[in-house]
Amino acid sequence: MIQELADRATAALDADALARRAQRGDRDALGRLYDHFYERVTRFTAGRLGDPARAEDVTSETFEAMLRGLGSYRPGTDFAAWLFTIAHRRVGDHFRRLYRRRETALDEAVERAGTTADPAQEAIDAADRAEMASAFQALRPDEQEVLALRVLAGLSAVQVGAVLGKSPGAVRVAQHRALRALRERMEVSL
Repeated sequence: MIQELADRATAALDADALARRAQRGDRDALGRLYDHFYERVTRFTAGRLGDPARAEDVTSETFEAMLRGLGSYRPGTDFAAWLFTIAHRRVGDHFRRLYRRRETALDEAVERAGTTADPAQEAIDAADRAEMASAFQALRPDEQEVLALRVLAGLSAVQVGAVLGKSPGAVRVAQHRALRALRERMEVSL
């Protein structure tokens, strides 16, 4: 536990140092930031969007916004929280665009149909994903966001608090309530 906290503190210091170098035009530092955070941002966006292809697009938008906004990053603050605030906003932008276009789940299902060799297993996997997605979508939006940032993005309670404008204690309480609600909806002991 202590080593994990020390590792997180070192990673935060490294990210801050890399961000400072990137602000000065160091492309290697920028690449290292991208490599370090890419998977976590993608996991977060995929969890929020439920579509890996769209998650890739939103992840790209997040890093483009990071590049454009790097000058506004204040060294000494939590870089991961700053970056996931951008990702959180890009996901929101995506949902607004999605609702404006009024895309339907049926169109997506038709597009994905027949992509595996085992239709029976595909149907079982789809049902499992649908059950989890349905339970997750039934959560309140604030519960969804806390779980996505904590579990999918791997942020600490402090970092999630910075993204959402809440105290770490409020984040932990929201996470506990969200997990309890998810457990009740899925009727499974997590």
